Amino acid sequence: MNLETPLQLFSDHFATISQRWNDALDQCAFDSAVIYAGEQAMYFHDDHGTPFKTNPNLLQWLPQDQIPEHSCLIVRPGEKPTLLFFRPIDFWHAPTLVPENHGQHLNIELFADSGSLFARCAEMVISDAKCAFIGEAQEVLLAALKNCAVNPSDLIHHLYFQRGSKTDYELETMQCASNIGVIGHLAAADAFQAGATEFEIHLSFLAATGHNEVALPYPNIIAQNEHASLLHYQHQDRTGAKHLNSLLIDAGGTFNGYASDITRTHVGNRCYSAEAGNEFAALIASMDAHQLSLTRAVTSGCHYLDLHKLMHKQLAGVLVEHNLLTCSADQAFEQGLTEPFCPHGLGHLLGIQVHDVGGHQINLKGEQAPPPASYSTLRLTRPLDTNMVLTIEPGLYFIPSLLEPLKQAKAFINWSKIDVLMPFGGIRIEDNVCVTQTMPRNLTRDAFALAAKA
Repeated sequence: MNLETPLQLFSDHFATISQRWNDALDQCAFDSAVIYAGEQAMYFHDDHGTPFKTNPNLLQWLPQDQIPEHSCLIVRPGEKPTLLFFRPIDFWHAPTLVPENHGQHLNIELFADSGSLFARCAEMVISDAKCAFIGEAQEVLLAALKNCAVNPSDLIHHLYFQRGSKTDYELETMQCASNIGVIGHLAAADAFQAGATEFEIHLSFLAATGHNEVALPYPNIIAQNEHASLLHYQHQDRTGAKHLNSLLIDAGGTFNGYASDITRTHVGNRCYSAEAGNEFAALIASMDAHQLSLTRAVTSGCHYLDLHKLMHKQLAGVLVEHNLLTCSADQAFEQGLTEPFCPHGLGHLLGIQVHDVGGHQINLKGEQAPPPASYSTLRLTRPLDTNMVLTIEPGLYFIPSLLEPLKQAKAFINWSKIDVLMPFGGIRIEDNVCVTQTMPRNLTRDAFALAAKA
């Protein structure tokens, strides 16, 4: 697996990012921007805290996973950006490596203490009539900058709308993140079938990807059996389940700060009932075909809301086909009977953030298209455009709290079949898909195909 290819495309990517920022600053009448990396948040009354994550608005300028806290990037239209890089003299922690071979792109200045760095930042923008500060507010730095506008909405909207379209470098970087994530998924599936606990499956994923918890794009969801009915199940049981009915694993990889977001569902080899296991396996196969059909419908210019509605129409067909509903597919869709079985949106934008920004934004000015009340959890409502990367993740879950009202309403539900499948929790299948002018590019399926050849 080649993880160096994206670096060949970085210069073009940098030029595109620079142009986007220069245009945004000009359009919004700013002379400069200070992009602040952020700082580590400490726990209450403690001397350590949460793992530090670099402001993604800064991270997109460099091909690496981390830029240290307190660092700042100064962007001024028509000039080479300057990175003020925080590199303290420290015997407690290893310093972040200074970016190499980027002199053609950035001026880089090193600072051993944040006070000197902040003073230099203020010095560089003091003559600017209008400066934008992008990032988490930092009192000392903002006091030195004086009249900087903090996260001005017009500039943010301009930048975030454009982030939806990925550069070739970003696409190849995200393919690398998908390749890494798939290696972890394959190891996790093997561990599950060997009888591993949820925690052991998590460790198998980490060992295969080379990630630790800090490097993960989001906390792994490792859900066996009934736990798969919890959409963001957060625990990892240390004890083995009596039966290996099912595994739902939602886990991704990262590469140079960019994420993959992949979900697969597996039937176990020690189900509580062999017949029930066969039924669940057939349901997984139908959901996989359903997911691929939705993926093929991803085209430039289509509306994601239409894809979301198509998901529910197709899900109605799956539920009727497998005798979970006793009415027609059209009746099921019209009466909203699919929604308790899949209460989340079809997916979201993906990039340097797992839930990438601008999903409800329909233009550079920041006008929004909020999701309709019937699909209030939908994270993406804008029309799709070439080089957007998004997730397609239909689900089918057996969630007692959502199904119980249907029982009270005497809906068209085959409750005996529900009872058989309830111990399996649910199904989600998620791919990362790039919009093209023709057939969509499926980063996830390409990664599985590559792993199969290895």
